[in-house]
Amino acid sequence: MKLNFKKMMYVKVLIMVIAIWFVPMTYSNGAEALAGDVAEAPVANAFNNDWYDARATFYGDIHGGDTQKKKLEEKMTTQKKEKEVVKDLDLERYMGRWYEIASFPSIFQPKNGVDTRATYTLNPDGTVDVLNETWNSGKRAFIQGSAYKTDPKSDEAKFKVKFYVPPFLPIIPVTGDYWVLYIDPKYQHAVIGQASRSYLWILSRTAHVEEETYKQLLEKAVEEGYDVSKLQKTPQSDTPPESNAAPDDTKDQMLK
Repeated sequence: MKLNFKKMMYVKVLIMVIAIWFVPMTYSNGAEALAGDVAEAPVANAFNNDWYDARATFYGDIHGGDTQKKKLEEKMTTQKKEKEVVKDLDLERYMGRWYEIASFPSIFQPKNGVDTRATYTLNPDGTVDVLNETWNSGKRAFIQGSAYKTDPKSDEAKFKVKFYVPPFLPIIPVTGDYWVLYIDPKYQHAVIGQASRSYLWILSRTAHVEEETYKQLLEKAVEEGYDVSKLQKTPQSDTPPESNAAPDDTKDQMLK
């Protein structure tokens, strides 16, 4: 009895598979419909749609029937996640000193750093000299590098920033993304990120910003898909230190 029961089950499963495989999925002209094109079949009712979906689920990948549909869905999802980047950035206006108001914690910056800032200088060839500084226990940690447009022909403010490490023998290049996601019309506040959303910086021309302004900058970051709960505010002095007013810390080097 057990053997006969098993045989019957095998037969039933085989019949179901054959039925799903050969079920006629035809348009009004008799042409076979691709799995994933079910909604366009004129005679398809609710039952047929479920049947087609089942067939597509089992065999769509084998025959490539729903491959295009999946690719389209993935493309649409990617487009939804695509970040808005500032266009037509006035690079000359962007140059100068920017203070770090808040940022995501990073292994590339010394812990407990205060008065963190970046200074940008435009070169004749369109590249930018970068000087990042921070202070820790009264000592100045810094690193110098260069930035350049990722795509010189693009109007998007997407840059690559390159530094050389280690500090005692700077010969190894380290490159990262620098995307200007937002800047106010007066070029006083900026939100900086990059492709993977692993890093985020809130920058200002002044060492301190009003709370309402800070909240608005956070909203800009949220709109770009960032989890702002990971942001940490950077302590800034009322009187920012001068670069030559403290001894350099040769042990720490910062990247940003």
